Amino acid sequence: QIRTSDRVKTELPVTINGVQGITRDVSASGIFLEVNSPQEPGSTIEFLVKLDSPTGQLTFSCEGEVVRTEELEEKYGIATKILSMYLVPLLDEKK
Repeated sequence: QIRTSDRVKTELPVTINGVQGITRDVSASGIFLEVNSPQEPGSTIEFLVKLDSPTGQLTFSCEGEVVRTEELEEKYGIATKILSMYLVPLLDEKK
């Protein structure tokens, strides 16, 4: 399989169905996740990725197709192809 975009190694907090994990690397077309629960290859998963920015924390809601899984020490690696990604609107907390 040929990679069509560069990968950036980065650890960002991620949540899949309420389960916490981290990203291991990110590219324009996919994200590799490390989580505590296995996922089925070929399945579609939804997850949130949190990113710190100069204006505060941003949350991206993502949908991805599980293309590959790995058993790691006490965790599972999940390679996902991004199907959709959007920025979750920031809520105005000053009411």
